[in-house]
Amino acid sequence: MYRVHCLLARTDAERLSDLLSEMDPSPASAVSVEEASKVMWSLDAFCIDEDLAKEAATIIEWEVPSARAAVQKLDDKDWVAVSLAGLPAVHAGPFVVAGWHELAHLEGGKIPVWIEAGPAFGTGHHGTTKGCLEALALELKRKRPQRLLDVGTGSGVLALAAVKYGVSFALGTDMDKESIRIAGENGKNNSAGRKLKLMHARGTGHRMIRAQAPYDLVLANILAKPLVGLAPEIARMTAAGGRIILSGLLVHQEPQVRAAYSGQGLTLVRRRRLNGWSTLTYARLAR
Repeated sequence: MYRVHCLLARTDAERLSDLLSEMDPSPASAVSVEEASKVMWSLDAFCIDEDLAKEAATIIEWEVPSARAAVQKLDDKDWVAVSLAGLPAVHAGPFVVAGWHELAHLEGGKIPVWIEAGPAFGTGHHGTTKGCLEALALELKRKRPQRLLDVGTGSGVLALAAVKYGVSFALGTDMDKESIRIAGENGKNNSAGRKLKLMHARGTGHRMIRAQAPYDLVLANILAKPLVGLAPEIARMTAAGGRIILSGLLVHQEPQVRAAYSGQGLTLVRRRRLNGWSTLTYARLAR
Protein backbone atom coordinates (compact mmCIF):
# COMPACT_ATOMS: atom_id res chain seq x y z
CA MET A 1 0.00 0.00 0.00
CA TYR A 2 1.22 3.50 -0.89
CA ARG A 3 0.11 6.91 0.38
CA VAL A 4 0.21 10.09 -1.69
CA HIS A 5 0.20 13.12 0.60
CA CYS A 6 0.12 16.85 0.03
CA LEU A 7 -1.00 20.07 1.71
CA LEU A 8 -3.40 22.31 -0.21
CA ALA A 9 -5.86 25.12 0.16
CA ARG A 10 -9.24 23.77 1.20
CA THR A 11 -10.93 24.39 -2.17
CA ASP A 12 -8.14 22.56 -4.03
CA ALA A 13 -8.11 19.66 -1.55
CA GLU A 14 -11.87 19.17 -1.83
CA ARG A 15 -11.83 19.48 -5.62
CA LEU A 16 -9.03 16.91 -5.97
CA SER A 17 -10.74 14.59 -3.50
CA ASP A 18 -13.84 14.68 -5.70
CA LEU A 19 -11.77 14.15 -8.84
CA LEU A 20 -9.86 11.14 -7.52
CA SER A 21 -12.94 9.59 -5.89
CA GLU A 22 -15.12 9.90 -8.99
CA MET A 23 -12.59 8.76 -11.61
CA ASP A 24 -13.51 5.38 -13.11
CA PRO A 25 -11.11 3.71 -12.80
CA SER A 26 -9.29 5.73 -10.16
CA PRO A 27 -5.63 5.20 -9.19
CA ALA A 28 -6.67 5.71 -5.54
CA SER A 29 -8.51 3.07 -3.53
CA ALA A 30 -9.42 5.64 -0.87
CA VAL A 31 -9.08 9.41 -0.48
CA SER A 32 -9.30 11.51 2.67
CA VAL A 33 -9.30 15.25 3.34
CA GLU A 34 -8.60 16.65 6.80
CA GLU A 35 -7.93 20.12 8.18
CA ALA A 36 -4.19 20.46 8.88
CA SER A 37 -4.10 24.11 9.99
CA LYS A 38 -6.14 27.29 9.78
CA VAL A 39 -5.16 27.76 6.15
CA MET A 40 -4.07 24.34 4.84
CA TRP A 41 -5.80 21.00 4.35
CA SER A 42 -4.23 17.57 4.07
CA LEU A 43 -5.09 15.41 1.06
CA ASP A 44 -4.17 11.71 1.29
CA ALA A 45 -4.73 9.21 -1.50
CA PHE A 46 -4.14 5.51 -0.76
CA CYS A 47 -3.07 3.31 -3.68
CA ILE A 48 -2.41 -0.42 -3.90
CA ASP A 49 0.90 -0.15 -5.77
CA GLU A 50 3.65 2.35 -6.63
CA ASP A 51 2.59 2.89 -10.26
CA LEU A 52 -0.91 3.89 -9.21
CA ALA A 53 0.52 6.13 -6.49
CA LYS A 54 2.72 7.91 -9.04
CA GLU A 55 -0.30 8.31 -11.32
CA ALA A 56 -2.28 9.90 -8.47
CA ALA A 57 0.63 12.22 -7.67
CA THR A 58 0.85 13.26 -11.34
CA ILE A 59 -2.87 14.08 -11.41
CA ILE A 60 -2.57 16.18 -8.24
CA GLU A 61 0.41 18.17 -9.52
CA TRP A 62 -1.16 18.62 -12.96
CA GLU A 63 -4.38 19.99 -11.43
CA VAL A 64 -2.54 22.20 -8.92
CA PRO A 65 0.91 23.08 -10.36
CA SER A 66 2.10 24.50 -7.03
CA ALA A 67 1.35 21.24 -5.19
CA ARG A 68 4.11 18.85 -4.15
CA ALA A 69 2.71 15.35 -3.78
CA ALA A 70 4.87 13.00 -1.71
CA VAL A 71 4.63 9.24 -2.33
CA GLN A 72 5.24 7.00 0.68
CA LYS A 73 5.33 3.19 0.88
CA LEU A 74 3.40 1.93 3.89
CA ASP A 75 4.44 -1.11 5.87
CA ASP A 76 2.89 -4.46 4.94
CA LYS A 77 0.32 -4.49 7.70
CA ASP A 78 -3.27 -3.50 8.27
CA TRP A 79 -2.53 0.22 8.12
CA VAL A 80 -6.16 1.19 8.68
CA ALA A 81 -6.37 -0.82 11.90
CA VAL A 82 -3.03 0.55 13.06
CA SER A 83 -4.13 4.13 12.43
CA LEU A 84 -7.35 3.57 14.36
CA ALA A 85 -5.98 1.47 17.23
CA GLY A 86 -6.55 3.08 20.58
CA LEU A 87 -9.01 5.67 19.33
CA PRO A 88 -11.29 6.96 22.07
CA ALA A 89 -14.96 6.08 22.26
CA VAL A 90 -17.30 8.10 20.03
CA HIS A 91 -20.43 9.52 21.66
CA ALA A 92 -23.31 10.28 19.30
CA GLY A 93 -26.71 10.79 20.89
CA PRO A 94 -27.47 7.72 23.00
CA PHE A 95 -24.80 5.65 21.20
CA VAL A 96 -21.23 4.97 22.26
CA VAL A 97 -19.13 3.38 19.52
CA ALA A 98 -15.81 1.88 20.60
CA GLY A 99 -13.63 -1.20 20.85
CA TRP A 100 -14.04 -3.63 23.69
CA HIS A 101 -11.23 -2.03 25.72
CA GLU A 102 -13.31 1.16 25.94
CA LEU A 103 -16.75 -0.39 26.31
CA ALA A 104 -15.61 -2.54 29.23
CA HIS A 105 -15.54 0.63 31.34
CA LEU A 106 -18.75 2.16 30.01
CA GLU A 107 -21.25 3.36 32.57
CA GLY A 108 -24.97 2.63 32.26
CA GLY A 109 -27.53 4.71 30.41
CA LYS A 110 -25.88 4.51 26.99
CA ILE A 111 -26.22 2.11 24.06
CA PRO A 112 -22.85 0.45 23.36
CA VAL A 113 -21.91 -0.48 19.79
CA TRP A 114 -18.84 -2.69 19.73
CA ILE A 115 -16.71 -1.90 16.66
CA GLU A 116 -13.02 -2.76 16.64
CA ALA A 117 -10.57 -0.87 14.43
CA GLY A 118 -10.36 -2.49 11.01
CA PRO A 119 -10.42 -1.92 7.25
CA ALA A 120 -14.20 -1.59 6.91
CA PHE A 121 -15.38 2.03 6.96
CA GLY A 122 -17.37 3.09 9.99
CA THR A 123 -15.80 3.36 13.44
CA GLY A 124 -17.81 6.47 14.25
CA HIS A 125 -14.82 8.83 14.22
CA HIS A 126 -15.34 10.15 10.70
CA GLY A 127 -17.64 13.16 10.37
CA THR A 128 -20.02 11.29 8.07
CA THR A 129 -20.48 8.31 10.39
CA LYS A 130 -20.93 10.44 13.48
CA GLY A 131 -23.33 12.72 11.62
CA CYS A 132 -25.37 9.69 10.54
CA LEU A 133 -25.43 8.30 14.07
CA GLU A 134 -26.72 11.60 15.42
CA ALA A 135 -29.37 11.83 12.68
CA LEU A 136 -30.31 8.18 13.29
CA ALA A 137 -30.76 8.84 16.99
CA LEU A 138 -33.17 11.69 16.26
CA GLU A 139 -35.20 9.54 13.86
CA LEU A 140 -35.37 6.58 16.24
CA LYS A 141 -36.55 8.88 19.00
CA ARG A 142 -39.22 10.35 16.71
CA LYS A 143 -40.53 7.02 15.41
CA ARG A 144 -39.02 3.55 15.59
CA PRO A 145 -38.97 2.00 12.08
CA GLN A 146 -39.89 -1.63 11.54
CA ARG A 147 -37.62 -2.14 8.53
CA LEU A 148 -34.32 -0.40 7.83
CA LEU A 149 -31.98 -0.47 4.81
CA ASP A 150 -28.31 0.55 5.18
CA VAL A 151 -26.70 1.02 1.75
CA GLY A 152 -22.90 0.88 1.91
CA THR A 153 -22.96 -0.53 5.42
CA GLY A 154 -19.16 -0.79 5.83
CA SER A 155 -18.53 -2.02 9.37
CA GLY A 156 -22.28 -2.26 9.92
CA VAL A 157 -22.13 0.42 12.61
CA LEU A 158 -25.31 2.27 11.60
CA ALA A 159 -27.44 -0.84 11.15
CA LEU A 160 -26.11 -2.25 14.43
CA ALA A 161 -26.85 0.97 16.30
CA ALA A 162 -30.43 0.82 15.02
CA VAL A 163 -30.84 -2.83 16.02
CA LYS A 164 -29.44 -2.18 19.49
CA TYR A 165 -31.89 0.71 19.86
CA GLY A 166 -34.75 -1.68 19.14
CA VAL A 167 -35.32 -1.79 15.36
CA SER A 168 -36.68 -5.26 14.56
CA PHE A 169 -35.01 -5.71 11.15
CA ALA A 170 -32.04 -4.06 9.42
CA LEU A 171 -30.56 -5.01 6.05
CA GLY A 172 -26.99 -3.86 5.44
CA THR A 173 -25.51 -4.03 1.94
CA ASP A 174 -22.06 -3.28 0.59
CA MET A 175 -20.23 -3.75 -2.71
CA ASP A 176 -17.10 -4.82 -0.82
CA LYS A 177 -17.07 -8.48 0.29
CA GLU A 178 -14.51 -7.84 3.02
CA SER A 179 -16.74 -5.18 4.56
CA ILE A 180 -19.63 -7.63 4.65
CA ARG A 181 -17.42 -10.20 6.37
CA ILE A 182 -16.32 -7.69 9.00
CA ALA A 183 -19.88 -6.42 9.47
CA GLY A 184 -20.87 -10.05 10.10
CA GLU A 185 -18.26 -10.34 12.85
CA ASN A 186 -19.47 -7.07 14.34
CA GLY A 187 -23.01 -8.39 14.23
CA LYS A 188 -21.97 -11.41 16.29
CA ASN A 189 -20.04 -9.25 18.75
CA ASN A 190 -23.14 -7.10 19.25
CA SER A 191 -25.52 -10.08 19.50
CA ALA A 192 -27.62 -8.78 16.59
CA GLY A 193 -28.88 -12.26 15.71
CA ARG A 194 -31.54 -12.46 13.00
CA LYS A 195 -32.39 -8.78 13.33
CA LEU A 196 -29.39 -7.96 11.13
CA LYS A 197 -29.10 -9.32 7.59
CA LEU A 198 -26.08 -8.57 5.44
CA MET A 199 -25.74 -8.81 1.68
CA HIS A 200 -22.93 -8.33 -0.82
CA ALA A 201 -24.54 -6.10 -3.46
CA ARG A 202 -23.95 -2.93 -5.47
CA GLY A 203 -26.57 -0.24 -5.01
CA THR A 204 -30.15 -1.39 -4.51
CA GLY A 205 -30.71 -3.52 -7.61
CA HIS A 206 -30.43 -6.98 -6.01
CA ARG A 207 -33.74 -8.87 -5.99
CA MET A 208 -33.38 -9.68 -2.28
CA ILE A 209 -33.14 -5.98 -1.44
CA ARG A 210 -36.23 -5.27 -3.52
CA ALA A 211 -38.08 -8.20 -1.96
CA GLN A 212 -37.77 -6.67 1.52
CA ALA A 213 -38.97 -3.21 0.38
CA PRO A 214 -40.42 -0.80 1.28
CA TYR A 215 -38.23 0.36 4.16
CA ASP A 216 -39.32 2.79 6.85
CA LEU A 217 -35.80 4.21 7.09
CA VAL A 218 -33.02 4.14 4.47
CA LEU A 219 -29.41 5.06 5.32
CA ALA A 220 -26.75 5.69 2.68
CA ASN A 221 -23.34 6.88 3.87
CA ILE A 222 -21.37 6.55 0.64
CA LEU A 223 -20.12 9.27 -1.78
CA ALA A 224 -21.82 12.17 -3.54
CA LYS A 225 -21.70 10.70 -7.05
CA PRO A 226 -23.32 7.33 -6.19
CA LEU A 227 -25.81 9.13 -3.92
CA VAL A 228 -26.96 11.17 -6.93
CA GLY A 229 -27.14 8.10 -9.16
CA LEU A 230 -29.11 6.10 -6.59
CA ALA A 231 -31.66 8.83 -5.85
CA PRO A 232 -34.57 7.30 -7.85
CA GLU A 233 -33.95 3.81 -6.43
CA ILE A 234 -33.58 4.97 -2.83
CA ALA A 235 -36.76 7.01 -3.11
CA ARG A 236 -38.66 3.99 -4.46
CA MET A 237 -37.33 1.79 -1.68
CA THR A 238 -38.64 4.17 0.99
CA ALA A 239 -42.13 3.64 2.39
CA ALA A 240 -44.67 6.45 2.32
CA GLY A 241 -44.05 8.49 5.44
CA GLY A 242 -40.53 7.04 5.72
CA ARG A 243 -37.22 8.84 6.15
CA ILE A 244 -33.86 8.82 4.36
CA ILE A 245 -30.49 9.74 5.90
CA LEU A 246 -27.68 10.55 3.46
CA SER A 247 -24.01 11.29 4.05
CA GLY A 248 -20.56 10.85 2.55
CA LEU A 249 -20.77 14.25 0.87
CA LEU A 250 -18.69 17.34 1.47
CA VAL A 251 -20.49 20.59 2.24
CA HIS A 252 -19.86 21.99 -1.23
CA GLN A 253 -21.43 18.86 -2.79
CA GLU A 254 -24.79 19.47 -1.10
CA PRO A 255 -26.44 21.30 -4.04
CA GLN A 256 -26.03 18.40 -6.50
CA VAL A 257 -27.27 15.83 -3.98
CA ARG A 258 -30.18 17.99 -2.87
CA ALA A 259 -31.17 18.58 -6.50
CA ALA A 260 -31.25 14.82 -7.13
CA TYR A 261 -33.42 14.01 -4.11
CA SER A 262 -35.78 16.99 -4.22
CA GLY A 263 -36.67 15.76 -7.70
CA GLN A 264 -37.97 12.51 -6.22
CA GLY A 265 -40.87 13.94 -4.24
CA LEU A 266 -38.84 14.12 -1.02
CA THR A 267 -38.61 16.93 1.52
CA LEU A 268 -35.40 17.93 3.30
CA VAL A 269 -36.19 18.03 7.02
CA ARG A 270 -32.75 18.30 8.59
CA ARG A 271 -29.13 19.09 7.71
CA ARG A 272 -26.09 18.51 9.92
CA ARG A 273 -22.57 19.70 9.09
CA LEU A 274 -19.57 18.23 10.88
CA ASN A 275 -15.87 18.64 10.02
CA GLY A 276 -16.66 19.74 6.48
CA TRP A 277 -19.11 16.87 5.82
CA SER A 278 -22.88 17.04 5.49
CA THR A 279 -25.63 14.70 6.65
CA LEU A 280 -29.05 15.21 5.08
CA THR A 281 -32.35 13.79 6.34
CA TYR A 282 -35.29 13.55 3.93
CA ALA A 283 -38.95 12.63 4.42
CA ARG A 284 -41.12 10.88 1.88
CA LEU A 285 -44.62 12.26 2.16
CA ALA A 286 -47.35 9.81 3.17
CA ARG A 287 -49.79 9.04 0.39
